[in-house]
Amino acid sequence: MKSVTRRHRMFIAAAGLLLGTGLVAHAAEPSPADEIVKYRQAVMKSQGAHMAAAAAIIQGKVAFKDQLAAHVNSLEATTLEINSIFPKDSDVGDTKALKEVWSKNEEFLKHAKDAQEKSAALAKAVAAGDTKNYGARLKDLGEACKACHKDFRKKEEK
Repeated sequence: MKSVTRRHRMFIAAAGLLLGTGLVAHAAEPSPADEIVKYRQAVMKSQGAHMAAAAAIIQGKVAFKDQLAAHVNSLEATTLEINSIFPKDSDVGDTKALKEVWSKNEEFLKHAKDAQEKSAALAKAVAAGDTKNYGARLKDLGEACKACHKDFRKKEEK
């Protein structure tokens, strides 16, 4: 019975993400660029939070193994949004995105695709229960994220 409940929660979460993505995609066109930036920042922050939670579980720092799939599925879903959350003319306001996101867009999209592939590989490993590869797949995804941030994100001020 527990797995049915977990599956039900995962289905609801996935449906919410898909529904939310559809609504945002529909509403994004008339939205001001600064609202797109806020949305993009929220998505990217959620990715960071899911990465941290997944890492804590995989590294054995917390005992929430039953929640790992939800985190990696959310990572997989949000990496699919990367292409759409950086539309032309959304390089305004308080954004950490460099102008190169748009001026070197093909290169940026290659980084996004790499992150999408790495997150899918992590989700596949978790779905298969391939515990010996969780750490490697998470590391691969982290490296894909870092590579994109290196080329397309403003450096953090210290």
